[in-house]
Amino acid sequence: MVLPSKMPQLADLDLLLSVESHGSVGKAAQAHSLSQPAASIRISAMERRLGLRLLERSPVGSKLTEDGEILAKYARNVMQAARELLEFGSGARPSEAKRLRVAGSPAISEHLLPEWLNRSRFSFGEVRVEVQTGSVDALRQLILASHVDLAFIDGWCQAGDHGQQLDRDDLVTRYICDDELAVVVGSSHPWAARTTPLTVPELAAAPLVLRERGSGLREFTDELLGAARGPQSYVELPSSAAIKQAVATSRRVTVLNVSTVRAELAEGRLHLVAVDQEMPAKPIYAVWSERRGLPEYAGDLVEVAASKGSPVPVIGAGQKSRNTGSRSRPRPRPSLPIDVHEAIA
Repeated sequence: MVLPSKMPQLADLDLLLSVESHGSVGKAAQAHSLSQPAASIRISAMERRLGLRLLERSPVGSKLTEDGEILAKYARNVMQAARELLEFGSGARPSEAKRLRVAGSPAISEHLLPEWLNRSRFSFGEVRVEVQTGSVDALRQLILASHVDLAFIDGWCQAGDHGQQLDRDDLVTRYICDDELAVVVGSSHPWAARTTPLTVPELAAAPLVLRERGSGLREFTDELLGAARGPQSYVELPSSAAIKQAVATSRRVTVLNVSTVRAELAEGRLHLVAVDQEMPAKPIYAVWSERRGLPEYAGDLVEVAASKGSPVPVIGAGQKSRNTGSRSRPRPRPSLPIDVHEAIA
């Protein structure tokens, strides 16, 4: 078969999938080590050859048109077939095929994935591990475009969805663990030595440090404080790292996921404060393509993550840490609003 002249190049199809994943020609160009004008020229040339408009461009980014989405669906199949062909061609050099591509929400990539990977060192051997991070929607696109083998996502589904297959987009999820929220103070705060549980009205009346509005963590916090008519005094900061620094060096109070403060708890810079009610938690899931399945090493990592989960210290003298891995039954949680297009960082 002689390929027609308008047949798209593999590199151009891969570039289109990157635009779909990143929502921007500029970011896609950066991922492919291209300048933005060069990437735009390649996409425009492909549009002319096919006689289709593939992108809707705007000052805030680019998204695929209906024709672009249809082409992207075929492109994912073509790119997967090309990867399988390359793996077959490199069969005489099996060590080059030992690669694990993982992605995670920001908090998972920073605080949990390194531990899970370290505990998997004997399983991986000489495997090359590549980790990416992004919002829930960006991670979903990475999976659909075959740019990663596996993603760990927090807040994807509501309670009760553990282990269910998603009908849309050929995606499968597996519940890993719950990441609990906790009240956190610095070592100089009087509550660091408190022996009685804190009430929600007391928390709402304290000077707080909170994530910015619109973040998943802020939604969880507002839900917790809602019965007390919201916080009376607070500072908004755009990252958990900034919040931890602000709390450690002041007498302010915050609510953070325990996974993000484990190092500071171990060092004594931060302390957990018991609350007189059960704290909400966000579920963490492993997500992958049902059609492609999980490579051997990705399956190993899922098993490690499910068995280790996120160790959560129990507040109280003489009590040891416990683990909220998948072997523990998830506790009931209030139905909280979770936007599947935003990662809870």
